Amino acid sequence: MSRGKNKRENKQRQKKVKKIKQGQLVPFDLQNSPIKYTGFKNRYFYKANIHNLIYVQAKFENVRYQASNITKCNFKNAKLRGVDFCNSNLKATSFKGATLEDVIFMNCNLKDVDFRKTRFRNVYFIMTNMDVCKNIILDTNCKILKHYPTGSYINDIGKKALYNLGKDKEIYKYHVLHVMPNKVNMWVLGILFNEYGDGVNRALSALDKRKQKRYFYTIASYMRFIESYLKL
Repeated sequence: MSRGKNKRENKQRQKKVKKIKQGQLVPFDLQNSPIKYTGFKNRYFYKANIHNLIYVQAKFENVRYQASNITKCNFKNAKLRGVDFCNSNLKATSFKGATLEDVIFMNCNLKDVDFRKTRFRNVYFIMTNMDVCKNIILDTNCKILKHYPTGSYINDIGKKALYNLGKDKEIYKYHVLHVMPNKVNMWVLGILFNEYGDGVNRALSALDKRKQKRYFYTIASYMRFIESYLKL
């Protein structure tokens, strides 16, 4: 490798490290690696670009992929708990024998995605074409959502909390509850209210008042908070 190329790569790495230290989102980019990866916990990936990676028997927990390419990756026998795939391309990825718990596929491309012998536990497919994936057997643990919900279940307490949370960088940065600072994601709120009812309004108010708001990357992370607050 030439000295000039080494210098450019070192400079790019230094820029990435600097951005990470500043709290900026840096895309994860990796293809065709022979390494078997173990997974991730408490991570947010924006515009990740990964292809042909090995996640066999890996463990993922509280991980969100937003606007990402995750193509031809192997998640065979992996365990995914609290993972969101949003506006992402998963073409030709395999979940053979994997366990998916509290996993969201929202507006995703599942063309040729293999779900042979996949175990589902509270998995949502939102605005996602299920006809193009392979070997999927849907059961009562799978929920398919196609119609945008209304917000009639959000009371004044919930509205105030959501307004404040939309201005909180630690919450808004990961775009789980909000599409814009003043516009909430009704798909997500619909799921939360369907699971926990009116108590969600009180839980959101409690979250608004909470000082520590780290790791709210996924819908499942809000579920765990609501369950803890409501003592469920």
